[in-house]
Amino acid sequence: MNILLPTTITPGMFGAGTSIPAVDASMGEVLWVSGTSYAVKDRRVWEGYTYECVKAAPNNTTPPSSTAGAEFWLRDEGAPTNRMAPFDEYLFTKARRATSLTYVLNPGFVTGLAIYGIEADTLDVRVRAGPGGADLVPPVHLDLWQQAFGEWEYLFGNLQRATSYTLKDLPLHPAAEVTITLSRNNAGVEAAVGYISVGQWSRLIAPMGRISAVVQGAEASTKSYAYYRENTDGTFVRRRGRQSTNMTLSCVIDADQANAAKTLLDRILDQTVAIEASGLPRFGYLSTVGSVTGTVRADSSATASVALQIKGNV
Repeated sequence: MNILLPTTITPGMFGAGTSIPAVDASMGEVLWVSGTSYAVKDRRVWEGYTYECVKAAPNNTTPPSSTAGAEFWLRDEGAPTNRMAPFDEYLFTKARRATSLTYVLNPGFVTGLAIYGIEADTLDVRVRAGPGGADLVPPVHLDLWQQAFGEWEYLFGNLQRATSYTLKDLPLHPAAEVTITLSRNNAGVEAAVGYISVGQWSRLIAPMGRISAVVQGAEASTKSYAYYRENTDGTFVRRRGRQSTNMTLSCVIDADQANAAKTLLDRILDQTVAIEASGLPRFGYLSTVGSVTGTVRADSSATASVALQIKGNV
């Protein structure tokens, strides 16, 4: 089982090749400026988020994110800036760009990444030893169209695009530069991504060196946040809503790993993390982004078990 301990992305980590500006005027973003008068419902961006004016602010000099600024500004939790959208806790807030978008990140020591909520035809990932440096791993180029389940689906089915990707086992480097590019086959079509996380993958390994520690019975379930109302005449109103993937799974580990497993659960408590039951493609459905809670139990002198509940984020 794999859990990605995320590195917090700060403004200073974006490289020059990032194609989405800090304030994206093409998406209607306007930067908050000190000393300007603002009216109720004016929207401005500041430190990666959109704020809405809730009280008239003549000659406003208090930044929206400050304690004093809270009198005049309310942060819209569902409206990060276009650049920062993949780095909040939600998948539905997406960075968008016509034809292609590129992120160049300089996060320091990382061993992998996870990308979810992809809307694109191809994905390219390059990890180098600093800006312009040598490749730490071979560059990745993926066609995101999924493989057909069988001949009929290949010939007649409505093939879908993959919406997630993970990369592991990157060699450690103090100045690693990660470049992620999502592209469309047709110019002008919008490419988008909802979640990007870089950090350190942590693994729970089964006893006796087996690859996966997850036992039978792991499950993934889809939760819908749609609106539904049934009328007295039998008709109904349904509005599609956001969706998330919840998971429950358990795994058996060596007893010597129990302390490390408990420490891992403590570290990720109240954080949003990417988690996957296995790196094998056939278990791809057992992966999500969300909040993890769990227990570690001593089964015997040789083994321990970890039971996890993952509440997926929308």
